[in-house]
Amino acid sequence: MAQTILGLDLGTRAVKAVLLESAYRGFSVAGHAEVPLEPATEGLPSLRQRQAAALGRLLAEQGWKVDACVAVMPGATVASHVITLPFTDQRRIEQTIGFEVESQIPYELADSAWDWQPLAERGGAADLWVGVAPRAELTGLLALLAGAGLDPRTIAPAAPTLAALLGPGVLEAPATAPAADGAAAQGAATPVEAVLDLGEERTQLCLAAGGRLEAARTLALGAGGLARSLARDLDVPEADAARLLLGDAGGEPLTGALAALAAEPRTAEALRRALVPLVRELRATLRAWRARVGPRPLARLWLAGGLARLAGLPELLAAEVDGPVLPLALARPAADGLPAEAAPGLALALAAALRGHQGGRAGRLNLRRGDAAYTRDFEHLRGKVARLGVATSLVLLLAVASAGVNAFALSRREAQIDKVMCDVQTRILGKCFGNYEEALSVLRGRGVPGAAIPKGSAVEILADLSGRAPDGVSLRYDRIEVTDRKLHLQGSTDTAENVDKIVAALHGSRCFADARAAGVRKRSSDGKFEFSVDSALACGEPAQGGE
Repeated sequence: MAQTILGLDLGTRAVKAVLLESAYRGFSVAGHAEVPLEPATEGLPSLRQRQAAALGRLLAEQGWKVDACVAVMPGATVASHVITLPFTDQRRIEQTIGFEVESQIPYELADSAWDWQPLAERGGAADLWVGVAPRAELTGLLALLAGAGLDPRTIAPAAPTLAALLGPGVLEAPATAPAADGAAAQGAATPVEAVLDLGEERTQLCLAAGGRLEAARTLALGAGGLARSLARDLDVPEADAARLLLGDAGGEPLTGALAALAAEPRTAEALRRALVPLVRELRATLRAWRARVGPRPLARLWLAGGLARLAGLPELLAAEVDGPVLPLALARPAADGLPAEAAPGLALALAAALRGHQGGRAGRLNLRRGDAAYTRDFEHLRGKVARLGVATSLVLLLAVASAGVNAFALSRREAQIDKVMCDVQTRILGKCFGNYEEALSVLRGRGVPGAAIPKGSAVEILADLSGRAPDGVSLRYDRIEVTDRKLHLQGSTDTAENVDKIVAALHGSRCFADARAAGVRKRSSDGKFEFSVDSALACGEPAQGGE
């Protein structure tokens, strides 16, 4: 059953959203939208109020039906730490990680919203990425979303959320990938890629291999900082500097004096100087990552955000990457619902929606823990329980029907068996008895055809005879004759006294009545005594004194 998942990116300049239709076998982009924030006014003085207003307008304009929501925690409020523990057991990590986090934050752990995600295991040790934010910030964000009628299942830090874009089949694979060969030469099973999302005030950097998080960091740099740096160097208003940046990034074409300023060499030089801090922070992050995991290559760097197509940016960053530096390019099915020109700017919202689609396959990072945990899963479960109840009822109904059919078949089979037994009784006894025990009694009686039926079988007689052999007596039977009334034995033994023992043993049996020795003769050839014994058969007859 398809489910609609809303991914939200609440920025300082705009609110961005991507709606996915998630199914078992894949997903499709059902919609996307971006609504700019209003300038700060007396009515909407705070950033959060303006975000709430923009989100309300976005949902009202789109009219989406949302089954689940994943929102990104603004990067400015989340502190990240990489913690290494000397073991990899998940239970021990859960028992220990809280103490490690508390020792690295400037406030009480109870006043924070935090979670962790494993990075890589190295020689029995576990590297963990930990995101921590003040609980008040989480509470405020949840209240903002609740005012818009949303109860997000997940609140995730921005930088590691981008790892969802680096999973299989989301981004378009370049035609040539020399870095992948280098990665294979280094022994890396899956090449490591990175996404650099340049936001308005923060830049998110995420490294992942096949969607598995390798490193993540939020940089205190963004388009706003670049515009302020350009404004200082070029001595122009900050608004004009921002328009210069957007023009270089493929936005609205520049005209007049701004177009002439953009063509001057000093503008390109000023932009290069403004980007130096970004290059420096990227270099430092990659060095820290390689110091932890070893000398692994970075196969590709994807550029996202409003400045993803900024002129000269790929060339500046190319020296830090072992592969190409490219604007974010989506593969199908994501590319079918998101225009290529809009994809970089909606990267973070798309990553959030993809994280909801991936479910348990995605990272475990979720700042909604403890008393702030998402609890509406039971409401979503209610519909599934109802469907499960209907399915169970159908199974029970089929079981009852099957039992009825089996009972009907057994009754017919029983009737057939009764008919056969009745036919046999009529043929042998001349009458059909309703109770088979009555038929057995008649078969055992005298003066009826059943009286001629032998009362004991030869197998029973031979078994009893074998069991009556005296202990310690050497005995050989040369001839055994069994009729319906008599037993005749011929054999040999060591002494004449043994013959008396044999006869005495037969007297103790219920089958052999009036047993006696008919003759005893010593053989001259070997000194053995030949004998013969005759006995009437009484098997099946009542015991003496019985009825």
